[in-house]
Amino acid sequence: MDKKEKRQNNSMFIYTALIFVVALILIILAFFGQTNLTNLRKAAEDVPASEAPSETVSETAAPQPTSTAVEELAILTNTVSNLRAENDSLQKTIDTYENLLSANGYISVGNTDMAQEILNTIDRNALSDDQKILFDQISNTINEGKEQ
Repeated sequence: MDKKEKRQNNSMFIYTALIFVVALILIILAFFGQTNLTNLRKAAEDVPASEAPSETVSETAAPQPTSTAVEELAILTNTVSNLRAENDSLQKTIDTYENLLSANGYISVGNTDMAQEILNTIDRNALSDDQKILFDQISNTINEGKEQ
């Protein structure tokens, strides 16, 4: 019987130690979780009042933007603006080439009047060097056709 009581005491000791270890782990996790929450709250409160929009009833549930988010938004806005300007420039270049191509097509079928109308819509000073070469070729062909 003595061995049986000793085993029960050992198992009781093991269960007690296990409960103690689990409780200790939970306390440590709660401590670090609370520290993390405190740090997050301090970071949210550090946003200057000038950058934070005035709170209304609908905005209280929305998270406040941080300074890095504002900087990233400014960078993205600048990038979008630059890309739009580049896109507009490329679209203008494509439109010019399409006009030159259609004028060249009208020249090849002998419709110099239509080619001349298209060339009148193009500003020669705004053309690149390669575009000026094609513009001059079409103009010379039109002028040669009028002289004959």
